[in-house]
Amino acid sequence: MQNELANSVSVRQIVTAFETADGLPSPFGESYVQWYAGVVQHLAMWARTRVRPPIIGISGCQGSGKSTLATLMAQQMCQVHGVAAVSLSLDDFYRTKDERRQLGADIHPLLTTRGVPGTHDVPLLLHTIEQLRAGGEGVSLPLFDKASDDRAAMQHWRTSDAGTELIILEGWCVGLLPQPTTALQLSVNDLEREQDADLVWRNAINQQLSDPYAALWAELDALLFLQAPHFDAVLEWRWEQERQLSAQYQLAHPGEPDPTMSRDSIVNFISHYQRLTEHALATLPQQADYVWALAEDRSVSRLLIQQGGVERRVAKSSPG
Repeated sequence: MQNELANSVSVRQIVTAFETADGLPSPFGESYVQWYAGVVQHLAMWARTRVRPPIIGISGCQGSGKSTLATLMAQQMCQVHGVAAVSLSLDDFYRTKDERRQLGADIHPLLTTRGVPGTHDVPLLLHTIEQLRAGGEGVSLPLFDKASDDRAAMQHWRTSDAGTELIILEGWCVGLLPQPTTALQLSVNDLEREQDADLVWRNAINQQLSDPYAALWAELDALLFLQAPHFDAVLEWRWEQERQLSAQYQLAHPGEPDPTMSRDSIVNFISHYQRLTEHALATLPQQADYVWALAEDRSVSRLLIQQGGVERRVAKSSPG
């Protein structure tokens, strides 16, 4: 499967064009061809057997490459395999800034910060999925502006084409189940010890994972997981993302103050994600259908395939 796709000019052309447009390092393209493209081909064949458009979830911590994978996966599906795929990001369904301020006032101040379960508009996401599965044309796909930390105006949203055959949903907590309540007792960092000593915030998040997020994850037909080596890698990956956002903003708004975060702000920001990121690293490898184990430079060290109760490990991919 991997050899066939590794020699596919079409896949290589897609990857090369994406690298050029997004400034990605050239080794990424070879990694995609070796480790991911064959899985995408298999999923495309599988999608054609489904009665209604399946949903493939892609989960991974911040900076792991899930958004890039989702974009390339959708392009390969459409351009190589003829499967009309739409890629959605959980990040684009964050609640508005005003809605999160209200959550902070009603439940806990930490819920004003986007990211954790409870800060997404799950009903909007489920409605969008329902519309896409109905096959209609011009489905509005929300967009979140991270620079302004708010949902973008509707005129900036994408619209889908008719006849969606597959939906990709990527996000940092996709597929994640709630923790046992006993696990909530121990704080994982200073943010929890100092700002959530009464456990209100973490209990609220855990309840969200029970419902409504569980209903959302129940819609998934397959789950892919990008497994970071450990939580400490998240800081460097997320800081790299923020530098890219800063460069993009300065290019688009020359001379204006840069609203992106400093490194110290990133350290504080990812503290909000630490508990569930570590929970995901401990649990999702057993739940996901495909698991790519990543090294600190995001290269793939192995692929674990789990289907029909059968587990298969790919330690090294065949060269193209």
